[in-house]
Amino acid sequence: GAMDARRMRAPSVYDRPLQRPRSEVSLSAFAFLFAEAVDYCLKKASVMHELEDRLHEMGVGVGHRVLDLYCCRENRNRRETRILPILNFVAQVVWKQLFGHAADLLKGQDHENEYMLNDKALLVNRFISVPRDFGSVNCGAYVAGIVEGVLRSAEFPATASAHTVEEPGGGSSTTILVRFEESVMARERRLS
Repeated sequence: GAMDARRMRAPSVYDRPLQRPRSEVSLSAFAFLFAEAVDYCLKKASVMHELEDRLHEMGVGVGHRVLDLYCCRENRNRRETRILPILNFVAQVVWKQLFGHAADLLKGQDHENEYMLNDKALLVNRFISVPRDFGSVNCGAYVAGIVEGVLRSAEFPATASAHTVEEPGGGSSTTILVRFEESVMARERRLS
């Protein structure tokens, strides 16, 4: 009957495990599509922060779907309730799935609700050029949106923003600053 028909058809994208080596999207295809997305946002923006806000907004929707897809593929019914496990999940599992390597997870020094994800070679900043009058646009805003979307979907309300950090030996890296809302911090205190 219906079960036999379901077994006979080719597996869908939802049936494949997430932990498979990343060979599905070519770098040039991603670069082209992302450049088009930036160009689309650029046409609707008049200043740098508007462009970054639009990229961030696009990323939030992607983040919601990334978490849904992971839970669906991995048959994961358990939900994280603590900050460090969810951030490790983002830095390790999500980052590896999206960019092929893990991000560095750091604790903020100034506030208890701040954490940072650092990537020394963030893919989205590699192939993008914007008009000079926009200054230095950080396309990491898109990735910050993805991180925020994943966290909000997992019931960890937070804001995430992208920042360019100059490295000591020259060059720069991108840091995603995550600030959790007070409700998350109160839950964390209650559970510890």
